[in-house]
Amino acid sequence: MLKRMLAMGLTVGVAFGILTSCGDSSSKKSPQQGKGALITLIGDVPLCDVLSFRMSVTSMKLTPQGGGSALEVLPTASTFRLNLGTLRDSSTILNLASVTEGTYDEVTLGLSVPQLGVYDSSQSPPSEVITSQFETGTPTASIQPPLIVSKDKVSALRIDFDMLRSIELDANGQVTGKVTPVFTLTAVNPSESQNLAEFDDLVGFVRSVSTSSTNPDFIGGFLMQLLSASVPAGPAVNVNLLPDCTAQPTKCTQMFGTPALNELLTGSFMELEGFVDSKGNLVATTVEVEDREDATQNKVALIGLVTSLTKGSNGNLTQFGLWVRQEEPDASMVIGGTTVPLDSIVAVNVSSSTTYQFSSRTTNFANLVFDPTALAVGQEVVVHGPYTKLEDQSVTVAAEKVYLKLQPFQGRFASLVQVGSDDKTGAFQLAPCCTLLQGTPIYVLTNNETAFVNLSGLSALSPQPTLLVRGLPFLQPQGGTINGVPVPAGTLVMLAKQVHQLQ
Repeated sequence: MLKRMLAMGLTVGVAFGILTSCGDSSSKKSPQQGKGALITLIGDVPLCDVLSFRMSVTSMKLTPQGGGSALEVLPTASTFRLNLGTLRDSSTILNLASVTEGTYDEVTLGLSVPQLGVYDSSQSPPSEVITSQFETGTPTASIQPPLIVSKDKVSALRIDFDMLRSIELDANGQVTGKVTPVFTLTAVNPSESQNLAEFDDLVGFVRSVSTSSTNPDFIGGFLMQLLSASVPAGPAVNVNLLPDCTAQPTKCTQMFGTPALNELLTGSFMELEGFVDSKGNLVATTVEVEDREDATQNKVALIGLVTSLTKGSNGNLTQFGLWVRQEEPDASMVIGGTTVPLDSIVAVNVSSSTTYQFSSRTTNFANLVFDPTALAVGQEVVVHGPYTKLEDQSVTVAAEKVYLKLQPFQGRFASLVQVGSDDKTGAFQLAPCCTLLQGTPIYVLTNNETAFVNLSGLSALSPQPTLLVRGLPFLQPQGGTINGVPVPAGTLVMLAKQVHQLQ
């Protein structure tokens, strides 16, 4: 049933390797004009206590530079459903299309059905769903620099939605329900020396596997159904694998959770890191195969935030609350399936047989252990296991696997703990703004691989601008010294992949 459901997904493509059949883009221009491939990416800047932001993208029109008829990019009669809460300071592929060559400098989006999931500690359970409204459902913005689509080449367009500036707050900082879409558009035009896109956490399902490739650079790959985007499913993209790292350490793909590519099962849920090269090939550098789902047996992946912890008399974890941002696959797509209510809190039961892992292995530069003692309120996790929906509509989950996800924490710089001679390796304290974290300072540890965005390094941090720190958070109940940094007992430690200062 899962394979049948996934086969309904939108599969579009061009001859450059990332896509699998032509998209539906109309044009009234001369048939002599060539076509190029356009990859549209979408991401978000988050807002404290808004844990999910669901909306539909119903159209996307490109306006040629100098004027002319707008070109519809999205497939006819498709609705792209997104939860921007899952794309906080990261991005995914919204759409893949074949587009008439030319230069475009403006985009008009068609948006509808905005819904906000807000954490509210004054309520029990502490959650609220707000059906909001767009001040304009057809916002327009300029592309900077203009998008150049060339014949038989691949270009990319980034849409960065700014939840922070789009959602109206009242004088008390409460969400009013009014949304004025604010977003920026950035063209990534073809360049042999530049990748078109980088992904640190692309999430989806395996639809099919190929153990060989016509491209000598790759050993094979798989077709991946992305979670975000269209009804009934997101686009499907070809993921290419480089040789194993034991054979080629500097240019390779690491796979975890499966012994080999030829043993990768369809229907497997995965997270991957990778990039789209200048020729349009989506190349994986790290693949984390987590579990195989079966919605007919109520076995799905639940993605969300830990809201509470329950421990037994012996002090061991027995249960935790999970704010559900996403249910994958969507059980409502399966005949007879029952769904887990989104933006609700479910009870996750753990046992001695529950396994724990983290999804971004390259980010764990301190080799910290993720186990029940490292689980904390505010962490984003993926829970795998069967769920039960009770008569009162509450849901319990028997967790077989719990994966710690890469996530951002939003807040302000509180103090510098340690800084190395390279100005990148060290630590600082972050004061988070999310109520769920109850203002507890977070120790952010960095190394020479940490990316600093709009910052030269640790010495440039100051209390005023808002920070987004993206990485893996581990609770350290006993404290100790981590990478040379003394950490107090009971501290939440974030191993930072990126420190982003908002402008």
